[in-house]
Amino acid sequence: MNRINIEPEWSKSKEEIWDEMFEHLEERTETHQRVFLSRMPLWGYAASLLIPVLLICHFYTVSEETAKGEHLAIRLPDNSKVTMNAESKISYQPLSWFLNRKARLEGEAYFEVKRGSRFSVQSGRNTVSVLGTAFNVNARPGLYRVTCLEGQVEVHAGGESAVLHANMQAALHEPALHIYDMPPSLAVGWMQGEFVFVATPLKEVIAEVERQYNIRITPDEFTNHFFTGNFLKTDKPEDVLQIIGKPFGITFGYAPSN
Repeated sequence: MNRINIEPEWSKSKEEIWDEMFEHLEERTETHQRVFLSRMPLWGYAASLLIPVLLICHFYTVSEETAKGEHLAIRLPDNSKVTMNAESKISYQPLSWFLNRKARLEGEAYFEVKRGSRFSVQSGRNTVSVLGTAFNVNARPGLYRVTCLEGQVEVHAGGESAVLHANMQAALHEPALHIYDMPPSLAVGWMQGEFVFVATPLKEVIAEVERQYNIRITPDEFTNHFFTGNFLKTDKPEDVLQIIGKPFGITFGYAPSN
């Protein structure tokens, strides 16, 4: 038995056998792929191209932002005009704009909207919607005001809704939405460099002065005073602070913002 020697019927090496097996496997895989692609309907090809395009349109966002002391005018894709006050930010999706005219605003801006489909501006949980008109939105921490200058706007804020006509303002004083008559000069005077305040909390007035002059004012804590008055952007900040503080016996200091 020890002398029995069985010769195999093949002379190929192990490596050659494995190469042939994988070669056949690759051929079958390529054949199945060609069959699958040939059987894929036309709408399948369209969907495979359309889905990435829709995702890009949905997520691609453009943002414009102003620093303290800066104003900026921009045009939206439909040629609507937005004038941004200092320290404000607006975001929108240009690739899907004509399907959904929606912008997000942090800060203050004046909108001149081209007539068309519904146009909305969202600030946190608050929204203002129009078809085509002019209005101002002031959406800062603890503050939300919408002023209609032309046509009408619909405001949703604090769980309430209101329709505003020209020279009307909606102001959110948690938890209620209050409606006032509002001359345009009080709402958008900032666009001409004029800042008008009527029974406005002193803290809010000081915050606006800091934004417009890019300064930090001391003291940074104020009593519950309310200020009525106005100042011009061309006035010197020390003169403005003297006008504001004099009725309350407060002397303000200031320094450039870091």
